Amino acid sequence: MIRSVRLYFRLILLQLRTAMEYRGDFWIAILGALLQQAVGLIFLITFFGVVPSLGGWSVWNVAVLHGMIMTSLGLTEMFTEGAWRLRVDVNSGSFDRVLVRPLRPVLQQLSSMASIHGLGDAGLGVAMLITGLVGSAPVWHWWTVPVLIMAGVSGTVICAAVNLITNLPVFWEPAAQSAFPTMVSRMRDFAKFPLTIYPGPLRIVVMVIPYAFVSYFPALLVLGRGGPERWLGLATPVVAALTVLAAAGLWRIALNRYQGVGH
Repeated sequence: MIRSVRLYFRLILLQLRTAMEYRGDFWIAILGALLQQAVGLIFLITFFGVVPSLGGWSVWNVAVLHGMIMTSLGLTEMFTEGAWRLRVDVNSGSFDRVLVRPLRPVLQQLSSMASIHGLGDAGLGVAMLITGLVGSAPVWHWWTVPVLIMAGVSGTVICAAVNLITNLPVFWEPAAQSAFPTMVSRMRDFAKFPLTIYPGPLRIVVMVIPYAFVSYFPALLVLGRGGPERWLGLATPVVAALTVLAAAGLWRIALNRYQGVGH
């Protein structure tokens, strides 16, 4: 296991170094990520310039939610972006190569691509998180920073596992394109705002996927908001582990079904 993890990060580093060889593309990717997320920032500034709060959450509180989601998303793009290549690799036959190499196929697939775009997302996410925490001025406890770190790591794992799960249907319906993975991934945008503003069914969806454990519940705990449900923030590592187990089980089923191109 240790050898596999070490090889995995060496492959990721190789992908990042390859991307950085083209300095122009590197800075364009960083700038593109910042501009893309700037649209969300402009929306927040405009919205809260008209209304003082959203469901009892101030602009600083919502910035914390945004920062948590963006940080986990950026790290996911940097370290596990290969999940989005799965459909192309299966349809082109490139996936056969990962089955004959002396490294776990899932690690090869996840490390097959690393997005520099994620560096901009993660950097801006951390900046928004810090700014939101400073503006919110929550009561700091000895466990606040560990909870934030736990939420960042577990949130990244959740996003990566969800991305893999949503791309696995290619083993059953090998169409050239599918809107399903993108549709599910866009559900994370709902976790950028407090769940209390949504109707009940939508709250359940965001909890089941489960992006709510990437931002909303950990934020409740750190900001000292809500009632007993705030302690669900401590369940984020458990949810991450369950999501990984689900992804691992579906991955094994998918591999058993795979027969190669032309079958």
